Amino acid sequence: MPLFPQVRVAGLFVLAALLAFGFNLNSYFLSDDFVQIGKVLHGDFSVAWGQSHGGFFRPLFILSYIIDSRLWHTNPLGYHFTNIIIHALNSFLVFKIGQRLLERAQLQTHAIKVAAGAGAALFLLHPSHNEAVIWISGRADLIATFFCLASLWWYCRFVHNQKRSNLAIALGMGGAALLAKESAICLPFLVLVVGLYFGRGRKAWTESSLFIVELAGFLLLRAWFLGTLIGGYGAGQHLNFALGWIRDRLLEAVIRSVLPTLPFSWSAFLFKPLQSPMFFIVALGFCALLAVVILVRRKQYSSSERKIQNRFLLVMASLFLISLLPVINLRLSLYSSLGERFLYLPTVFSCLLTSYMLTIIIRNWRAWLLLVICLLAFYSWHLSTANSLWHETAEFTHSIRNDLLSVAPGTEPTILNVPDNVRGVPVFHNGLPEALELFGERRFEHVEIASFQTLQSKWDEFAIQPWGNSFLLLSFKRLDTFDRASSTPCLELISQDVYHLEFKPQPCMRKSDVYFFSLGRMQPAFP
Repeated sequence: MPLFPQVRVAGLFVLAALLAFGFNLNSYFLSDDFVQIGKVLHGDFSVAWGQSHGGFFRPLFILSYIIDSRLWHTNPLGYHFTNIIIHALNSFLVFKIGQRLLERAQLQTHAIKVAAGAGAALFLLHPSHNEAVIWISGRADLIATFFCLASLWWYCRFVHNQKRSNLAIALGMGGAALLAKESAICLPFLVLVVGLYFGRGRKAWTESSLFIVELAGFLLLRAWFLGTLIGGYGAGQHLNFALGWIRDRLLEAVIRSVLPTLPFSWSAFLFKPLQSPMFFIVALGFCALLAVVILVRRKQYSSSERKIQNRFLLVMASLFLISLLPVINLRLSLYSSLGERFLYLPTVFSCLLTSYMLTIIIRNWRAWLLLVICLLAFYSWHLSTANSLWHETAEFTHSIRNDLLSVAPGTEPTILNVPDNVRGVPVFHNGLPEALELFGERRFEHVEIASFQTLQSKWDEFAIQPWGNSFLLLSFKRLDTFDRASSTPCLELISQDVYHLEFKPQPCMRKSDVYFFSLGRMQPAFP
């Protein structure tokens, strides 16, 4: 395709992404944003190899912050704009790669473009992409996915024209993906599957081995910087291959790669499905639908045509699983945005698979178009709902920061319950001290945090109940939990189940310095 039409198509994806996510352009920073961007703003680039924050090696990701910080300083609009543009370019690459892969599925030329376009549109509006696109710190997944897709695209070009320069560019893009986020370690195996799909045979193994050599070099470089081979969230998390854990994470990933967050009320029958009649009703309905699809396909296509279709479906399923493997050990929620950024790359292939399934099953053009429009509308509605929650939470984070910056000079606050997240959207899971010092330009000698709080809304209510020399912090909602609770230099944690704290002998602080969160704001616990 000539350059200008490609630029025009890419521009359409950029416009669509701005329409879909533009509501959050002015949303404030959240959680890890304060740590990473705050340090970059003050000339500390050590977060590039993250030795003080989890053991991550992501220099290209931090480089993007360095560039944005020079342009936008503390204005979140520019950082969000960068995220949205990268997401739009990723959607465009999904369209281009989809076209290449669908060419071997023996669809008509028009059907190839339509199916690839539908898959890219599903990816752009996917309701599991809020955490990656709206949260500025989710950018690592955006950048890594961009270079993974660019590498696959250039590899497809190499397969088509056999120019070694294209393979060299693919390797370069692969190296950039690894420097953005470690999840790109799946790329050599994605290349292998694509090469085998294009009939490269032994050549596919040889070509993918070049990416494996590149991966080995990256792992050595990363280990040298971090001083450890595993890093990340630790060996206990990344090397947890318990069958039950992997099974649950895989089922959650499959569901969230197609559906938005589920209502929390569904947890009643999903937690113990074999004891729930509703689960069996849903399972039987799914099996019936699958049986209908199989029968319709057998009626519409010959055995040789179904074989070609099965090969494409197998390739998409393999690419999905391979891209999921690096993050399969990380927690994902069915009922909130928590962890959905880990699905960003895998959904490339689930969206193309979904689009292809619709194309081969529904051969009536009008019926196909109506179903795709309905699916996109369904995704858009849930995306809009999630956008609103992220925007409200960002405003909430800003107000909490301002509440603490307004305390009296000389105060050394102890906070009983710092908001951690609102239904999975991060507030101050990390970054509260940095939000006050690096973004608020006010230095506190000490900011003590007794616990973090999972909230259902910013208007959730809590109350202090004195109990002799101790006190209880009471929650009025069952789902509001106290997490990471611990004693502080001046407070002793007696119980976390019933959040019970006691002042230590010879108090080292004034009671007026103790704050707690309730009804949307930080307020003195003992006025």
